[in-house]
Amino acid sequence: MTERPLPDRRENATHRVKIGPAKIYLTLGFYPDDPPTVGEVFISLEKIGSERRWLMDEVARLASKLLQHGCSVEEMATGWIGTKGSPCGPVQGDDRIKHCTSVLDYVGKHLLITYAGRDDLAHVAKKETPCP
Repeated sequence: MTERPLPDRRENATHRVKIGPAKIYLTLGFYPDDPPTVGEVFISLEKIGSERRWLMDEVARLASKLLQHGCSVEEMATGWIGTKGSPCGPVQGDDRIKHCTSVLDYVGKHLLITYAGRDDLAHVAKKETPCP
């Protein structure tokens, strides 16, 4: 597979949620496609031990490599759904996801709901915006 590098300057979005006592920052970098597609993933954890932070850094780095080598968001994130780990439980700060079984479960759901149209994974239905 050929690598598709991201441009030096790119759009990104950061999502902050709280899972139990931990604050999770999910930052996604995008290719300038129309619509933009996810090309990199960063997962930052607060109030989590250094070994878990290191492990999440490595998972995010590998996920970014997969995305840049042609793996789809659906293919990559589907494997994270249902994974179990700590922190887990109620999710605060996300309009559509209210519970997760691990950080990777949350990230997988977020990616699939937001960037792959998998509304079946959402706990809260998408709000329809009225036409003007």
